[in-house]
Amino acid sequence: MNSDEIVENILKKTSFSRDEIKQKIERKQKELSELVSEEGAAHLVAKEYGLDLLNNTKRKLQIRNIISGMKNVTFAGRIFRTSNIIEFKRSDGSAGSVVNLFLGDGSGFCKLALWNEQVKLVDDETVKIGDAIQIINGFAKENVYGDMEISLGKFGKIATATDADLPAAEELARKFGTFQPQRTNIVNIVPGNFEVKVTVVDVFKGNFIFSVCPMCAGKVNVDVVDGKAKCAEHGEVEANNALVINTVVDDGTESLRAIFFRDKAERLIEFIADEIAVLSPEKRYEWIRDRSLGKELLLVGKVKKNKVFKQLEMLVDEIKEINPLEESKRIADEIELKLGV
Repeated sequence: MNSDEIVENILKKTSFSRDEIKQKIERKQKELSELVSEEGAAHLVAKEYGLDLLNNTKRKLQIRNIISGMKNVTFAGRIFRTSNIIEFKRSDGSAGSVVNLFLGDGSGFCKLALWNEQVKLVDDETVKIGDAIQIINGFAKENVYGDMEISLGKFGKIATATDADLPAAEELARKFGTFQPQRTNIVNIVPGNFEVKVTVVDVFKGNFIFSVCPMCAGKVNVDVVDGKAKCAEHGEVEANNALVINTVVDDGTESLRAIFFRDKAERLIEFIADEIAVLSPEKRYEWIRDRSLGKELLLVGKVKKNKVFKQLEMLVDEIKEINPLEESKRIADEIELKLGV
């Protein structure tokens, strides 16, 4: 159902003129900084007057078939989880914010990142958990954890979608959103999601800093001649600094390479990327090594085989606080289980 058809339905149910309805749709789009399509704004106006007119457009693209690098991606999914809204400062001192929506359609799930002005859609509950939405002209990329991320970019839009063949949010959350990683020892680790209690025993030398797009947070290419940064989606941008730290961790049974990206790397050393970027590469290494070696950590992350080194490595997704009482109880339970007490 296009916007003209929606207007016709509103005309039948209200006393407004066609021009008045179109003005309301235009105001709704402007109110949301044009982050929703005209059709999406028309649906929102219709809902205000008790009309739940669903877009019955057939959806051909399933989430499991979305491939990194795809542009103009149009698909539908139901929101089954949202992250907290994170506010941050860019390298130029300006403020930014981001929130992630988790969408599923039964075949798989993906993360939709909303940046800056787009965050308003979640903040004012224009979109919320349980809503079936259609993403129009999105941009797909695989994040460092191997999960698919979609961003709206300059031309992407959000519209209402029919929920006729989409699972309920609760079902999607059970299937994709509530998985608890298994605690294991490194010697037993295999590809998958795991939790390990480890000590940092080594830090690899490197540059530690990489450049990211301030709009989509994707990695950008910096020209070695003119120093200009270019994002595959947004073109030339004023890049922000991000941090990556490659370590070796050990739990007494075996060692494993563990990689900390962005906020996880900043939490590891308790300094932000901009503070590290001003140091020389050698000073960065000394600074990071001194603040990492010997740290006991409870890590949650995705374990996969590095295609270059042919070895397993963990991409750290979360650093948990170690609770001595919980750890003691866990060890006691394991001993009881082994002894058959």
